Amino acid sequence: MAMKKYMFMDLQRDFPNEDACMEWLVGYLYPEGMTCPKCGKVTKHHKDTKRPSYSCDVCGHHEHPMAGTIFENSRTPLRVWFHAIYLVAPTRCGVSAKEVQRQTGVTYKTAWRMCTQIRQMLAEDEELMDGHIELDETFCRRRPPTPMRRLPTTN
Repeated sequence: MAMKKYMFMDLQRDFPNEDACMEWLVGYLYPEGMTCPKCGKVTKHHKDTKRPSYSCDVCGHHEHPMAGTIFENSRTPLRVWFHAIYLVAPTRCGVSAKEVQRQTGVTYKTAWRMCTQIRQMLAEDEELMDGHIELDETFCRRRPPTPMRRLPTTN
């Protein structure tokens, strides 16, 4: 069964604004719900209006979902980050920072930093491959050792 390709229009539909991006990030990072480190319980959190954080309904502790991710300490909107990830992640040979700059409308310095962060995130190996692995267009064989040539002796 062929998988449906995720198109740019799908990205725009799924993430129309910053709130949709933040909701996806929270759902990804906290699949069982946010655990308040102060209360120690999984409680309901509500989004703060002035900053990208969530407050615990019980104690008021602020939880920052972007902390510890590639989005930390970035003023670039999450929607632009998601667009850059959409451009960089699926390509085999990579996308230049200049292309990300053209597509997203950010400065070159910002595009370069985003590409570097995304590549570092994609390079992290959390699981090593195990078991039967199939490689396409690869031929592997062990060559027998070449016998050493003997130099002629002169007597």
